[in-house]
Amino acid sequence: MHSAVFALALAALPLPTRAHVQGPGLATYTVLTSQGSETVAFAALSRMVLTPQTVQLVGEFSGDRTGIEVPHCAGRKRVTVDGVVYTPPPGPFVVRLPAKDTSHHVSVEIEVSSYERRVACGDMIRSGPVVDGHTGAMVLDFTSPETARGGGHAVLYVPAAHDATKPGPLLVGVHPWNGTMWTYAAYAELLAAAEQYDVPLLLPSGLGNSLYTADAEREVLRAMDAAEAALLVDRQRVSIWGASMGGQGAMTIALHHPDTFAVVGSFFGDARFDLSTYIRSILPTPEAAHRVNPLDAIDNARHQATWLIHGDADQTSNVRESDQLDQALVARGYAVHYDRVPGRGHEGRLVAEHVATLVERAHVMTAPRRPARVTFRSVRAEDVEAYGVHLVRSAPGDAFVDVEAIQGTLVLRAATNVREIVLAEGALGLPGKPPLSLDAKSWGAVTVRWE
Repeated sequence: MHSAVFALALAALPLPTRAHVQGPGLATYTVLTSQGSETVAFAALSRMVLTPQTVQLVGEFSGDRTGIEVPHCAGRKRVTVDGVVYTPPPGPFVVRLPAKDTSHHVSVEIEVSSYERRVACGDMIRSGPVVDGHTGAMVLDFTSPETARGGGHAVLYVPAAHDATKPGPLLVGVHPWNGTMWTYAAYAELLAAAEQYDVPLLLPSGLGNSLYTADAEREVLRAMDAAEAALLVDRQRVSIWGASMGGQGAMTIALHHPDTFAVVGSFFGDARFDLSTYIRSILPTPEAAHRVNPLDAIDNARHQATWLIHGDADQTSNVRESDQLDQALVARGYAVHYDRVPGRGHEGRLVAEHVATLVERAHVMTAPRRPARVTFRSVRAEDVEAYGVHLVRSAPGDAFVDVEAIQGTLVLRAATNVREIVLAEGALGLPGKPPLSLDAKSWGAVTVRWE
């Protein structure tokens, strides 16, 4: 998807297989909190408003069962099945049961965080036969130089009815501060929408609290290449989203690679970093921040559908961050939808309430492959091409180009720090590599040629 050599090396990468339980889910649970116990339907579980604390999620199955599957939950700790205590790693957890024609008791310990303030589990607890399959949430392994920082692995969620015979959409979710590749696998609303619309999900590692600087961005792109090697992906139907640090990360990565994503979703992400805060330990200089500030590359969003969601009572990432992004996009006439939610803060619940709509948009939206107009601002030396338009700098530093084909004539609307533009075949919607007809008044000292 991004590196032809890397994608070629992954061409034989198989779709992972995982053990899962094929059976009914437990629809009702007993939730033990510091305030007492309450019987709650699974559909209402994530809507409970809780203070940070440790809670117990308790369920019971009757009759002989082959296995029990406990879903990934935010803050999941110990799991107890029929009196046996387990401390499972993140992800869905399967317990194979001995033949026992009586009831089976399951208890899941969950540490409720100040960010979630709820019980967030990706699915019901299920019981039934244990089978191997290629659907649900599984770990996708790939080659990465970042294994020491958690790289080389991503969560891939494949819907149960996914049509593997034809290219389809892919929705990439980049995790928040203090999150992991498993964070969004605890969002039942996300997984249910992925099933409804048949949208596979890719949840990469951001290499910790990285603010999606270059190493983390490359890790996300490697995970995308690995997903494309395991699935048939329609490259014009790839979208990206995230919350908090992930909201900024989704915007940053999409703006650096604007021809890669159809939809960009940012839940309460930063627009431009304030170096007077803790951020300075990660972005020590204004130049380092400039390379990841979404607002500094906002020109590149011309052909992306951007969706911003931000609570106006957010005390962690002020709502003015999304205000600025919205204003910049509107000023340029770009497509943006902004939900500025009254009275809401920096919370996972806000993500859960909107994420199904994001999946629906990722299902229907398509990115243009070779639009007639390309606006591209490069804030890093390594970013030199979008939509088949390659720029060659005159000197180090930012470079900017805005070029359009109008009835077969190339018009250079603007160029800064660019001495040459090299076009790939079919760029700007032109058929093949026709002779270049230039609007002489606009080109000045900038040259243009086919590659």
